[in-house]
Amino acid sequence: MRGAFRFWAPVVVWSIVLLLTSSDLFSSHHSGSILETLFGRYLSHDRIESFNFFFRKCMHLTGYGILGWLGFRAARGEERGFAMRWAVAGMLVTLAIASVDEWHQTFIPSRGGSPDDVLLDCCGAAIAQLFAAVRNLRR
Repeated sequence: MRGAFRFWAPVVVWSIVLLLTSSDLFSSHHSGSILETLFGRYLSHDRIESFNFFFRKCMHLTGYGILGWLGFRAARGEERGFAMRWAVAGMLVTLAIASVDEWHQTFIPSRGGSPDDVLLDCCGAAIAQLFAAVRNLRR
């Protein structure tokens, strides 16, 4: 039981971090206003909006890629190597948290839930699984 906690606790903590970013504070409007303040003198409003969109999508890939890797690691436990069942577990964890996250955003006026973001999140997790597989091949 103690070993399982050691591997699953990071999944739970990172999931909480991701779900906390579903708030109004992390909306596109807020991140865009920060970018506007930082770069408004140098970039047009359209460029800042494009950068904000790109940055936010990269954060989806990165954040949920980390979750996918943590899910893989938790499913693997003490074992080493790569097994498809561990990769699938990492993907399922990501799908579940991403779905809850986007569903939650539908209740926040400044946010909007999107199936496209769930797909993007799963792509981040899939990239993490590919890294785990390649890393295993190199060993």
